[in-house]
Amino acid sequence: MSQSASAPGKAGALAGIRVVDFTQAIVGPTATMLLADFGADVIKVEPPGGDSSRRWGENRYGDKGQYSGPYLSINRNKRSIVLDLKSASGLEVAKRLVAGADVFMENYRPGVMPRLGLGYEAMAAINPRLVYCSISGFGQTGPESHRPGYDQLLQAYAGLLSVTGEQGRPAVRIGPMSIDILTGAHSVIGILAALRERDRSGLGQYIDAALYETALHLVTQYICDYTISGVAPRRTGPFLQFLAPYGNFQASDREIFMGCGTQKNWEQLCAEIGRSDLTKLPEFASIGLRAKNQTALYEILLPIFRSKPAAYWCDVCERLGIPYSVINDISDVVQNKQAKARDALVGIAGMEGLLTAGPPVKLSRTPATVRTPPPDIGADANDILRELGFDAAQIEKLRAEGGIA
Repeated sequence: MSQSASAPGKAGALAGIRVVDFTQAIVGPTATMLLADFGADVIKVEPPGGDSSRRWGENRYGDKGQYSGPYLSINRNKRSIVLDLKSASGLEVAKRLVAGADVFMENYRPGVMPRLGLGYEAMAAINPRLVYCSISGFGQTGPESHRPGYDQLLQAYAGLLSVTGEQGRPAVRIGPMSIDILTGAHSVIGILAALRERDRSGLGQYIDAALYETALHLVTQYICDYTISGVAPRRTGPFLQFLAPYGNFQASDREIFMGCGTQKNWEQLCAEIGRSDLTKLPEFASIGLRAKNQTALYEILLPIFRSKPAAYWCDVCERLGIPYSVINDISDVVQNKQAKARDALVGIAGMEGLLTAGPPVKLSRTPATVRTPPPDIGADANDILRELGFDAAQIEKLRAEGGIA
């Protein structure tokens, strides 16, 4: 794998944009990493004790075990400073940061930042060009806005768990923190739109991003289908509700995914397995009917798939143009030839053996780059403070007062 996705000498698409990042955990840091990869100067403002994700999980990296995998995966290309926002001097530094910033991001519960004197109205008075993005679980308005928001909580609240897992068995969480990660990406879309509009108006604006709306986007097909039928969707295990055959099948040695997304694919598969008669049965005559009658369909197909190894079925699907894949585990993913060809997994300078997902979008002239490792807690405080106009004596005074750590 590539040791770095950096492109020396090329300014990123967001070079010159400064982001003041008051976010922690997954959702906010995902957004600010994407901005940083494209060249924005992201100043990660951590509370005393640091970003909570620094302490997640049992696997540790670093000479003092100071890094967790979750923290390392989404905090590259940033600089860190620790501020105590409950102190007058810490707030002073925060406001100076805002005065020269383009983007402000926070993911505290609604109401916290205004109580600290760092709400949008106060910050816009300091810097009218500021794009201010708040990320929360349920949004800044509505009867649930006061509640904390976490990925799995929103999977439950917005119905994702109701359609994930097998019928008659307990709900199964979606493995990755998909709502967090996608909300981070949605936030970046909003920020870039607001920056583009600022080019015309000269003014920033407020962005209200919520895990809740992202979760609804993930089940929007189910919501629309329900409003047509009036019937709540059920769990269909490894298979898709809307298409059949489409899902995970157990071959004789391992699981594979195979999906017949078209009538042609279905007819080709039936001919290949010697069951062209299935195409003439009225209950399997169309995509919609196969989806409706998929339980009966899979009773026929599952023994057939179990009769041959995965490699056999992959060869069949490749030849017929039917989408397929073996079910890879993460060790397979790390060794994947497609990842190598795309530089999709990257190393970070100074962190031997570590791989992480590289920038997910590739620009031809101003590509995203991996330039610096995730920062140690507060590692860049002196440099940041000097850029804000504090001299050595003032920096020492801030430390003595507890405003910075």
